[in-house]
Amino acid sequence: MVAAGPTCSLSRHWLSLVESLRGRRNQLLLRLADQVDRLPQGNESWLHTERELMAAERALQRLQAV
Repeated sequence: MVAAGPTCSLSRHWLSLVESLRGRRNQLLLRLADQVDRLPQGNESWLHTERELMAAERALQRLQAV
């Protein structure tokens, strides 16, 4: 029986992070589209969702570059 080393554990953790970020990004894309469609002109509350979406996309890009 061979024990999994730290590299294997880190790989699983990294993949888990990527999948979580992808899921969150997809949720945010749907929410943002819905918010933009529903809000009256001049209401900027959707900006928070857009900012979080941009942060999730940047984090995914950084993880995928590793």
